[in-house]
Amino acid sequence: MASNQYRMAGGRRGGYFSMSYGFLVALLFACQPAQPPGPPRPRDQASTDSLPEARYQVAQPMLAQQDEQGNTLWKLQAKSLQGQSGGKQAEGTLIEVEGWLYRNGKPILKFTAGYARAHSERRELEAWGNVRAVSSISQARLQAERILWKAREDRLIATGGVIIQWGTLILRDERLTLDTALQRAIGGD
Repeated sequence: MASNQYRMAGGRRGGYFSMSYGFLVALLFACQPAQPPGPPRPRDQASTDSLPEARYQVAQPMLAQQDEQGNTLWKLQAKSLQGQSGGKQAEGTLIEVEGWLYRNGKPILKFTAGYARAHSERRELEAWGNVRAVSSISQARLQAERILWKAREDRLIATGGVIIQWGTLILRDERLTLDTALQRAIGGD
């Protein structure tokens, strides 16, 4: 079949000539000076300046955050996540939440709540709607309408009908500040 191709190109000599000519042309193009790079592609301004207006819902999300050393700070599981984006912000609220707060990469507080949201830059987590929590360290139990956990300070601020139970000791208040493991109440807030 190769001989048929050569004949069609003008015989054996014509075939070699065509191949040599093709090789020479390819070599010349390869030896051309490099073209200066073209202007950079313009960025998609919409993606860097603002987020599109959107509402979304995610079923059964699981979210977590780690610190700089890779230690888990918190984990959240929920029935759903409802969120919206627009401008330079995106935000969402978890619904029917089960969560874990960590200290030094170890889970120390398990909680449930109607709703939750995390602020990753501030390392804060907020939960509300019949919050119930149990410490894996002290076995203390907490009930409150709302909690705000500040990971950097190892503080949990509970508000709204707060009940903390350490064994047989029960403390009730409208606002309590506790360490994350619910081992001690902290004054001054």
